[in-house]
Amino acid sequence: MKTVIASIIIAFILWYLTFITKPFNFWLMMTFNTLFLGTISFRGGQIFRRDEWNIRNIIIGVGAAILLYGIFFVGNHILVWASDSIGIIPKRAENLDSIYANSEAVSPALIAMLLFFPIGFGEEVFWRGFIQRFFQQKWGRLLAFTITVLLYTGVHVPTANPVLILAAFVCGIFWGGFYCLTKSMVPVIISHMVWDPFIFIIFPVK
Repeated sequence: MKTVIASIIIAFILWYLTFITKPFNFWLMMTFNTLFLGTISFRGGQIFRRDEWNIRNIIIGVGAAILLYGIFFVGNHILVWASDSIGIIPKRAENLDSIYANSEAVSPALIAMLLFFPIGFGEEVFWRGFIQRFFQQKWGRLLAFTITVLLYTGVHVPTANPVLILAAFVCGIFWGGFYCLTKSMVPVIISHMVWDPFIFIIFPVK
């Protein structure tokens, strides 16, 4: 329990440094964050079995990534309408631009590779494979899912960017629920690894 609590505190500190104080390059810091937290996760116990890396789980993971991309594509159009029509998130465009601004001045190919691994891989290993699984073993699936969604959303709250916070909330629900449904980390990991480069670099939703 102490290791889990300590790792959560570390995650909040690392995300604050990465998104707010920014002492180093954003992508360098995210790479460090996910490698560091991923290492803690693997030291905490088995995240997946070797036989879980099979064609079926890979296909399911890719399909889930496509589904999540579709959710964000539709969701963005809803946000545009809500922003223009009823004033919800009036600075939506600015909020979105600030998210994608991190991709400037760095090779898109390099960013896509880092998003695939270690960032997409490491985030899932930590948040769902380590944190959600730990709480699930202690308090059951529903409470573990709820706590992890709140934590995953919470690390993004200091940014004060409503679009980013909403995106983290949606992703937390999607991947947390996906893990509850499949009971395997592999398709969840694949989903995150594929979705990240597509949403940020290949076909960004703006």
